[in-house]
Amino acid sequence: MSEMLTPTTFESFRVYSLDTTARVDEALDLIADVEDQRVPRAVLDPVIEEMKWSFAKDPAVRSLAADEIESLITLLGTSFSLDDFASHLWLIEKLIADKYKATLERLLLELFDQPRQRMDYRKLVGFYCSHLLNLGYERNHIRHVVDETFFEKTVVRMGRKTLEKFLSKFDGKNRRYIVRVGVTRDLGNYLRGLDFNAFQRVAGSACEPTLDENTNKDVLAWVFEWTADTLDPEAAMDSAYQFLSAQRAISFLDPYGMHCEWGDTMHITLHRAKSGEAITKTDFLENKPRPLPLKKNLRVTRARTISNYAADIARNFDETSTERLLSSIRTAALARTSFNPENRLISLWSAIEVLLSEPREVARIVHYAKLIVPCIVMRHTRRQVIAVYNELLPRYRNRLNKITREMETEAHGQDAFAELVFLEENVEYQKRLCGLLSDNPLALHRVYKLQRDYKNIGAVNGTMDDHYNRVRWQIHRVYRARNQLVHAGLMPSYLESVILNLAEYYRSAVVTIVGRAKKEEELSDIDQVVSEIGIKYRILRNFFRKAKADTSLTKEHVSKLMDTK
Repeated sequence: MSEMLTPTTFESFRVYSLDTTARVDEALDLIADVEDQRVPRAVLDPVIEEMKWSFAKDPAVRSLAADEIESLITLLGTSFSLDDFASHLWLIEKLIADKYKATLERLLLELFDQPRQRMDYRKLVGFYCSHLLNLGYERNHIRHVVDETFFEKTVVRMGRKTLEKFLSKFDGKNRRYIVRVGVTRDLGNYLRGLDFNAFQRVAGSACEPTLDENTNKDVLAWVFEWTADTLDPEAAMDSAYQFLSAQRAISFLDPYGMHCEWGDTMHITLHRAKSGEAITKTDFLENKPRPLPLKKNLRVTRARTISNYAADIARNFDETSTERLLSSIRTAALARTSFNPENRLISLWSAIEVLLSEPREVARIVHYAKLIVPCIVMRHTRRQVIAVYNELLPRYRNRLNKITREMETEAHGQDAFAELVFLEENVEYQKRLCGLLSDNPLALHRVYKLQRDYKNIGAVNGTMDDHYNRVRWQIHRVYRARNQLVHAGLMPSYLESVILNLAEYYRSAVVTIVGRAKKEEELSDIDQVVSEIGIKYRILRNFFRKAKADTSLTKEHVSKLMDTK
């Protein structure tokens, strides 16, 4: 659960953006938009596909409304009316809305000690975690409760009571929090003029040690007190931050402006409590930890790597395409200069649109999804293998390398690791790898899932289909969220999750586009490169679809999956 919530976790390992109840609500909202002719009916297709997937994977929903879901699935196989579709959804929502969380918790308690149902248990955890986020719990707060319950103290025996205690921390009840923020004198006077509680800092007050943790403490002469009814203190802190961000935006309307600054570390107190805690606003778009060098005393110079990447952009595209690509990258970079989630989503989506050609005959989102999704998913297997491989290196580097060196292969590093996990001929080496990881359940699970995803041609096709669909669904969701923000000022509950995914999708797409252009002898046109990636992806899919499902993978298959051929 902690890993699912970690922002730097590989995108396929993260928590779902929406739980099943949120998907039902999303579908109902979209049906209303289609009926009002604000969007074409075609945009319902990915929502329906994802909802079918969610119903099939979510045991909590199936236990609450199995017959109603079966009726809906039957309806969706016909030429259905929007009224019938909405009526089914309203009925399902009525049956699951109030009982969904309790049912998930009951199933978690029933399955936690069943070793043969670990994969089902992980799916349950994913739905539960997603449900907490969509209820309004903050990602950092959930991680804090996980660490506090399971990691900060030695757990002698992990039993039902420990899990019950953990689940009870998320009762879904709002609590009143008092947030005290250090602000500048100008901002404090401005807020007090609006009848908010702002006052000069007083030495010796309970919040002083917290406010002194801010690097800009010398300019924070006032304290702003904000009251919020939220599910957790992180959410209260974030609401204060968003309010202050709005006031700073308003200040830009004045030609003279004002000194509008505050401290990112705030003092949060539960209403009527005598003491509080310091919480610092963090950036969920943080950089990933730098991987350790392959050899001792070998320093990886990131500046050189980035310089080479910049050179690839400058040298491999024609002038117009280079300018478009750089413009897109500059636009995406704006997402890293603001804590405001609206700015981040709009910047990242605008960067996607700059990369792609303008639509002509189809809906904009259908056109954009058709072009960008292959760029994102083309090298997914390689990225998935590297994600697992890099997690193993810090602890198992030498012993893992010893195993791969004994294999009959010319591959090295992650490519050799892929052959180790994917090829049936390496079953003895796979057993040694499992023995090596026997004391690390998470690592063992990662390798097990990787092997299961690519154990034969049928598994490969299923994995590629699943990932393609998930990315396509997310791209459609990002577009809807962006439209809600731009046209209606609505901020969906899942905004942070889609921003995390979109940031990784964007990096993956740009890497694929630049990599494709590097293979050409002449300067490339970016629209042609994007089209060729789509063609190459379809060729790759056809290659695997033509093979029999129960066929074991060969080195040629692995090479194609790892994009080394």
